[in-house]
Amino acid sequence: MNTFQRRRFLVAFLLVLAIFGFGFGIHLVSKGPSLTPVQIALRAERARVAALKTKEHAKTQAAQRLVNVRLPTVEGSPAPVTPAKLFAHSMIEHQVVAFVPYWTLSSFTTSAAALESTDATVLVYSNVCVAGDGSIDTSPGECANGMNALLSPEFTAFVDVAHSYHDRVLLSVQTIDPAIIHALGTHPMARSSTLASAVLHLVNTYGLDGIDLDIEGRGPADRENYVNFVRDFSRNVRASSNKLELMADTYPQSAASSTDFYDVAKLAHYLDALFVMAYQMNNAHHSSANSPLASPTLAWSAVQTLIQYTAVVPANKIIFGMPFYGLNFTTRNANPGSQFIGNPGARLYNDIVAAARPAQWDIGSSTPFAVFQQDGQWHQDWFDDPVSIALKTALAQNFHLAGVGVWALSYQGADTQMLAALTGERPVIKLPLSRQHTPS
Repeated sequence: MNTFQRRRFLVAFLLVLAIFGFGFGIHLVSKGPSLTPVQIALRAERARVAALKTKEHAKTQAAQRLVNVRLPTVEGSPAPVTPAKLFAHSMIEHQVVAFVPYWTLSSFTTSAAALESTDATVLVYSNVCVAGDGSIDTSPGECANGMNALLSPEFTAFVDVAHSYHDRVLLSVQTIDPAIIHALGTHPMARSSTLASAVLHLVNTYGLDGIDLDIEGRGPADRENYVNFVRDFSRNVRASSNKLELMADTYPQSAASSTDFYDVAKLAHYLDALFVMAYQMNNAHHSSANSPLASPTLAWSAVQTLIQYTAVVPANKIIFGMPFYGLNFTTRNANPGSQFIGNPGARLYNDIVAAARPAQWDIGSSTPFAVFQQDGQWHQDWFDDPVSIALKTALAQNFHLAGVGVWALSYQGADTQMLAALTGERPVIKLPLSRQHTPS
């Protein structure tokens, strides 16, 4: 073999080796262990949870920076003292929606009403009841009591005071009866027409500014039917007046679940506002916060609720509702988060303040709690105070919501800082009334 032939042979050999090596390299690269569909899904879920935790942490930190309080960093530290000025930065003007239960009308004195009305955009009278045929239910008990209070001179005075401060007054229509809720949804057109006629009569008689639907169902069975009922009810009310406000109350978990009773994305199309009842978010077995700002385990919390809601509902239709009451747990021991016995009971903020028990701070939920013994049994009160309410008001601002709300006005007693925590220490938005105010 001459020199020229040897060179050709060498070039050919190197070319074959390069091609073989390249292919072998590809084979080696692609030969790694393949992921199963379950592993791929698990990896995606881990990434989703990590992103959610990052977003939750960022929103929580942003809210905390807006409040003029140095929050404890050690679990069980004394709850921070409410400062004279709650907010470190000026809040954006927003709505404040406050519920007024029928049993509090007699305590709605002129001086208290003036203060509370100044700090509200909308006052919601709670409540009258709806029957299965769409009529107003006046059966003995809560339903009769609510209607009787509405027919009393105290209600007329309440509306006059509210309107004098340019507060809208809404009439809340309520039921938690599964049979009634099923009947309303099964015949949405007829039942909504009947209810609209009955409620509009009361609205027109007392010069009210709108209607709140507090129809609290459970589970998916009536989910779509309730949307149809609200759609038809809205059309009936709008046909009578396009100036009346329509609001509905919903659960904190509703936006995250396709099997929840409330399909909030669809309901929002037919309503001016959704009042998110962001309370009763406590653990089912252990003492815990009624309305936690955040949760280390991504469980129910204010942050999670608003992340989920703003993904499917316009922020300018969301009213974030907070509690002026706490939960009293009978617990097995004095440890925070102890297993509780029986069901927790509600304790008004005014009563908690009057008890004057030392409060500790729960870092995970950003709420206070008090541990005490009574009649030889351990108890824990988990509640909201002006600092924890201010944190959630700041959170609502970060999500650019229409406003915040409360269940219920007067539960705060004489504590004006609870109202200041809702308003952001600035005048609230006042919306046009449905008609010119003329005192009764």
